[in-house]
Amino acid sequence: MQKTKLGLLTLALAVLALPPASAQSRKQKREAAYQAALQSYSDFVKIGATRKEVEDILRSKNTSFVRLCCVEQGTTFADLIKIGKEKHPWYCEAHSVYIAIQYVALDQNTSKTVKETDEVHKITIWHHLEGCI
Repeated sequence: MQKTKLGLLTLALAVLALPPASAQSRKQKREAAYQAALQSYSDFVKIGATRKEVEDILRSKNTSFVRLCCVEQGTTFADLIKIGKEKHPWYCEAHSVYIAIQYVALDQNTSKTVKETDEVHKITIWHHLEGCI
């Protein structure tokens, strides 16, 4: 009898420790949506394209974007397109998910300025915690 109770208690604790299937399913759906957005932007933003070419396309599609320096070391200001948000830790105001169009400056001496001639280096999904203390 004691072994049965202990076994049931262990099983109950194991089940409670698992994330709800619906929460996992929602996360998988969000990740799939992020991947689909990445693929969509990758279809028309080509590696090596200039910032001017890319931003003209984004504006023609009425796509809002912001610039942020420097998503990765060795890159210049990236164009960020918000595609989602995630649950954030208590010490931050938001956890935003972006498509990051990352550029490299042709003239490395001007990597901290925005130039129309900057070239697309890569396009990624970028998670960013905002307003953290």
